[in-house]
Amino acid sequence: MSPSDINGRLDASYFHHRYLSLDSSLAHFPKRDVVPLDRCLVNPRRVLYQKTTSFAAADAPEGGVPFISGVDLDGSTMTVNWSSVRYVEQWMLDRYPKGRLTDGSLLIKVKGPNQHTAFVSKADRTALVSGTVLFSQVRGCNPFYLAGYLSSRHGTAWRSRLRTNTTVEFIGSEELRAVPVLLPDRRIQDYIGAKVELAEHCRARSGDLHAEAVVRFDALLRTHQFSPGVNLTNVVDARALTGRLTGEFYLPRYFALEKHLAGLEVPVKPIRSLLRNDIIRSSTPERDEAASVPCILTSDIDPHEIRWRNPSLRITQSVHDRHGGRLGARDVVYTSVGPPVGEAAVVLPQFLPMAVGGDVSILRHGDDLHPGFLALYLNSMFGQMQNDRYSRGIRQRRVYPEDIGAFLIPVFGATDQAYVGERIVRHQALNERAVDLVNEAKADIEALIEGTLDMQAILSRTVMAPTADDIPELAEDGA
Repeated sequence: MSPSDINGRLDASYFHHRYLSLDSSLAHFPKRDVVPLDRCLVNPRRVLYQKTTSFAAADAPEGGVPFISGVDLDGSTMTVNWSSVRYVEQWMLDRYPKGRLTDGSLLIKVKGPNQHTAFVSKADRTALVSGTVLFSQVRGCNPFYLAGYLSSRHGTAWRSRLRTNTTVEFIGSEELRAVPVLLPDRRIQDYIGAKVELAEHCRARSGDLHAEAVVRFDALLRTHQFSPGVNLTNVVDARALTGRLTGEFYLPRYFALEKHLAGLEVPVKPIRSLLRNDIIRSSTPERDEAASVPCILTSDIDPHEIRWRNPSLRITQSVHDRHGGRLGARDVVYTSVGPPVGEAAVVLPQFLPMAVGGDVSILRHGDDLHPGFLALYLNSMFGQMQNDRYSRGIRQRRVYPEDIGAFLIPVFGATDQAYVGERIVRHQALNERAVDLVNEAKADIEALIEGTLDMQAILSRTVMAPTADDIPELAEDGA
């Protein structure tokens, strides 16, 4: 390296071997196509708040305002993870008007690890953006393409290179604005950006489907009429005692749950009676980093989500074929050892082959139980209460297959279950499709930089970006 290569940087990490290829990666493109990020931003800003107190959603004050931090940016989908966002008091909206989230905002994490970016095309809720995020409107390029570029391996490497190696990693506004951005022919940008935009459409429809399912579910279960109470003592008729002799099992709220379910005017049965076979709980097979088959654990499952692309461990196909925890399409997986305990999701066909470890139970529905309805029920307050009732342990909670099988579930008709259940399945499928689309866009950007993207096919429209018509789960006339 010659002194001319130093370019004002004296920190050794800037010249780490993993970054040196960045200097030449864009050299073969016309200079007019490579611009500093600043050229693509309108009024970029990072607002510094004083004496900020934030609250979890459950503890938010009345009128609380979502407060988006860098940790709330989801790098895999380039969106804000609203479920993790904390809240601040209403008065901060007036005190810090420049921090308000607006339509068409590009959000870039500047403090802490991970180089996450999100693009909010429509700010459908009032929110403030914290000082750990620089945000801006976009000009002179396709904003979805720009978000994809910054989230690609190339874009994240550039931003990682420019961070300072302090106790808490940080990238300054001047350094960030200088990040080189490749802006090819607008038709190429639009082709790649269309995939990111379609991913956003998938996520939006996914959210609508989940909301529709919950509305029908709550109506069927009469959720608004259920108030279990919080009393911690109870007088129990001896005839109500079972083999469980722990006091918590007989708390009033659990009898209130049984009474509520019995009053729904539909059959109420133990889950085990509605399954094709016994609930499966196997062992955790040996890890093989070079293997290709995902084996998921409790940490890989959230309500209606399975992180199968980057599982906790992988196994070989031969181990999978012998393993008792092999999964099938539309199985329901349930976290049995944790925390967290009691979270369920449906196994989609594209996940397979896949298996589970010993801390996950497998429920295989019978003809009278829809897997999507079962997953939503287990994730609902009704399922969670029964998990709390049956699970054991202090530091590490666990619920056994025989206990899960004893959970009570109301058996609604096939039409009602299908309405709820198919929407839950489509909700999961659309979220998965959104991740695929984002990954495709990132791969296109890497191919563009490496010179392997077939730009002529795109320019001649021989190759077209996918549209909503290519995704059956987006159909509005679903179940």
